[in-house]
Amino acid sequence: MFSLSSVHFSTSLRLVRILGIVGFASALGACQSTPKQEEPAPVVQQVQVPVKVHPQQKAIDSLLSEADYCLSQNKLLNPITDNAHDRYRSVLLIDPENERAKLGLQTISLRFVELARTAAKRGNATEAQTMIKYAREVDNNPVVQDAAETLRKQLGSIVAQAAKPYTPSEGEVILDAKLLQAKDPQITTQLVGVAQKAKATDEFVLITARSDAEGRFIYQLLRNAVPGYLVRGDIKIGSPARVKLVKSLD
Repeated sequence: MFSLSSVHFSTSLRLVRILGIVGFASALGACQSTPKQEEPAPVVQQVQVPVKVHPQQKAIDSLLSEADYCLSQNKLLNPITDNAHDRYRSVLLIDPENERAKLGLQTISLRFVELARTAAKRGNATEAQTMIKYAREVDNNPVVQDAAETLRKQLGSIVAQAAKPYTPSEGEVILDAKLLQAKDPQITTQLVGVAQKAKATDEFVLITARSDAEGRFIYQLLRNAVPGYLVRGDIKIGSPARVKLVKSLD
């Protein structure tokens, strides 16, 4: 005959066995199960939408490029159909506040100022005044105004000096201005004696001319006057046009 305690102990033992089996099965299932992998996030492809350039901006960019090129080639106001000034002005008609076009006009103006200074140094008052006139017409900015005032004073003294009759020094030959301007070969008659003496004494010829082109013309006539002899000399800018023999060019 079984006692109550024996039954209770037997039941408990069976319960422990059942729980052990269940726990083992659970653990085994956990070991055999495959961990769930996270799916990668979808890749979002960015599509670049082409930027549309307004036709007006395209026209401005084209004009500016052409203007900058003309400026680099020193086509400031000429040729009439192909120059930097007209293109920069065209840009400002479309876009009055375009800084690049404004700067381009200032650059043109300042280049004319430099040309005016160069002409003044050569004593060419007429050319200097013309260059300042162009500078003011393109862009009469404060720098141009100051330069114009300085050159005005400088040119005043040049003009006054030019009005005085020139007194040639000993041995100088004053050349006929009209014949020179016309590049008339008759000017050679004034140069034959100088060229022949230069050959005889082996001296240098100092040529004073109103422009470099005029000086080169005089030199060529001197060489033609004494075939076979290399006339040595130098050219300087001044007025009136003249030649003089010197022992040294220093």
